[in-house]
Amino acid sequence: MTLENEEVVTAISDKGEPDIMVCSNEEKDEKVCVSMNENEDQSETSILSSGIINNNIYNLMEQLVNENKSLWRIKNNYKNDAADDIEIQEMWNFIERDKRELVKLLTEKLKERL
Repeated sequence: MTLENEEVVTAISDKGEPDIMVCSNEEKDEKVCVSMNENEDQSETSILSSGIINNNIYNLMEQLVNENKSLWRIKNNYKNDAADDIEIQEMWNFIERDKRELVKLLTEKLKERL
């Protein structure tokens, strides 16, 4: 059901209901989980087809994970490495804002389809 670096986890939601999450763990210290039960109006079968995640859902999740990883690296590595270069710091700040917007957009679209 999952790809090499993904796992499906069951959890309890804030409302005390069972929740299904797909988690990706491609880098050592990062694990990103997306709830599959955010929108209770859709059934799980619209998300999963024969044990495989719908390709559009998967693509949104994969890109969200990638953008979050990139944003994390910018915030925790790249900006620190550019501490002595104001021009590059400004560039990373610009890219960070852009990544935040991408993460927001991808999250919204993923929630709409879950």
